[in-house]
Amino acid sequence: MKRKLPSLLTAMAVSFGTAGSATAAELELRAATIGSQQGIQMTGLNALASHVAEATGDSVEVRLFHAGSLGDQISNIESLDTRTIDIATIETPITTIDEDLGILSLPYLFRDREHVRNVFLGEIGDTIKEQLQGQNYRVIGFYEGGFRHITNNRRPIATPEDLSGLRIRTPESRQRVEMFNAYGANASPLPYPELYSALQTRVFDGQENPLVEVEASRFYEVQDYLSLSGHVYTVGFLLMNEARFQDLSDEVQQALLEGGQKAFDATVDFGERADQSVIELVEQNGMQVNEVDLDAFIEASQPLWERFTQGMSDEARELVQRIAEHP
Repeated sequence: MKRKLPSLLTAMAVSFGTAGSATAAELELRAATIGSQQGIQMTGLNALASHVAEATGDSVEVRLFHAGSLGDQISNIESLDTRTIDIATIETPITTIDEDLGILSLPYLFRDREHVRNVFLGEIGDTIKEQLQGQNYRVIGFYEGGFRHITNNRRPIATPEDLSGLRIRTPESRQRVEMFNAYGANASPLPYPELYSALQTRVFDGQENPLVEVEASRFYEVQDYLSLSGHVYTVGFLLMNEARFQDLSDEVQQALLEGGQKAFDATVDFGERADQSVIELVEQNGMQVNEVDLDAFIEASQPLWERFTQGMSDEARELVQRIAEHP
């Protein structure tokens, strides 16, 4: 009999807005995410906020807004531009700033978390930061979105052919829609806050997200099958407007950059623990979990690399090669 594990999100949940102190802060920075209060984005933001408060003697509070309460990721980028928010968690919509960064969502580009760490905490990560800084955005840190897997209500997915005809929700990403359509699905985007209802009412048969989101948003209540495809690793960006970052004192800038590293570590730890516990949780709630034929998915994905990088800069295509070959 399997030992019942406590919910990952229950065990790791922390109080909303933990950076606040009994004494009013001298400076408040507003940070927005579409993630749930118990999700991986908030885990990163809480780590950031706690470090900034500690490093500045509680003189700076990072005030957190979750669950899309300040808009979706695209509107959050616009709010960074107008400086109505200070920090945002941005994932796939980073391509609205730099289309070349769509390469980060190529299927099966990242092998495992060690590969991810080596890429983003080294020279390649610095290159990406400089690229965005040149477009007036400061990356104060990366965070784990996680390896994405497929859930649906129709059948287990073992090969791309099993997706034939399934209505699959994707993020607002041309690449992701094309990827699943190439696998044979009928894919289309939908804002994340609307996803649970769309699955519940069978507007969509399934969706693809990291395991942490399957738990955080309780998709196991409205989905029957979880197929461990790991088709894309979602890279998250803790993003600020560069001019806003430069307005801050050296002390606050340093605290934010250090907090960004804390956020990366916290989210990777969260994701690793989710891989071990979420599967058991969803099985206990009636979902059927299966491995996929990775070779079949990788083979079906190879033509997409060339299609998705057509029209991109030579630098972007070179970056793909650097990432793929990086140890």
